[in-house]
Amino acid sequence: MEESLEGFHTIDALSSYEFYRHGLVEHPIPQVNEVLDFLNNGITDLWTYYCGCHGYKVSNRYMSMPSLRNRIYGLQIYKYGIVGILHCGYNFYNSQYSLEHINPYEVTDAGGSFPSGDSFLVYPGADGRPEESIRMMVHYEALNDIRACQLLESLTNKEYVLELIEGELAEPITFHNFPKSDMYLLQLRNRINKEIAKRI
Repeated sequence: MEESLEGFHTIDALSSYEFYRHGLVEHPIPQVNEVLDFLNNGITDLWTYYCGCHGYKVSNRYMSMPSLRNRIYGLQIYKYGIVGILHCGYNFYNSQYSLEHINPYEVTDAGGSFPSGDSFLVYPGADGRPEESIRMMVHYEALNDIRACQLLESLTNKEYVLELIEGELAEPITFHNFPKSDMYLLQLRNRINKEIAKRI
C-alpha cells in the first residue's frame, strides 16, 4: 500500500510497539495500556486512545467505572505531553458489525459486544440533537484540566505544575497508577485555579 499512499500520512491505532518498530505506521496512536512503551522508546508527538479492551488499571469511561477513571485521563495526557486523543464510539447505536440497530437507552453494550458505554458518548435526542452522557461531561472536565494545567505552566513552568499534581502523592501518576479519590481531583483543580488567579 505504500506506493498507493505516497505523499499521505499513515496514522493508526496500535496495540503494540512492535508494529511501529517494523515501520508499518508512520504516526502511531497507542492504546493507554501500551503508550509508555512508545514514550520509553523516545517516540514524541504521540496521540493515545482507550476503548473496549482497556479495563484493567487504566483510565477509561465504561458505565461500570467511577468517573475519576475518566477524568484522570486529563492529568495523564498533560504530564506525558500527549498531543492528541483518538476518540472511538461517539454515537454507535448498533450491534457489533452493525448487524442490527439498538436503542442506547435500553441497550448500552452494543448487543453484548462491548462494555456498557464503550460504543457511545451521546444519546439520540429530540430533533436529532445529541444528549450528553455523564461520561461525556466528565471527559469535558478532563480536557479542561489539561487546559488549566497548560495555562498555569505558561505562567510558571511544567515542573511547578507537576509538583502541584504529584507533590503530596505516595507514587507519581502514570497511565497505570493514579489516585483513586474524587477528592484528590477536586482539590487539585481548586489549587490550580487559585495559582492561576494569583498570577493573572
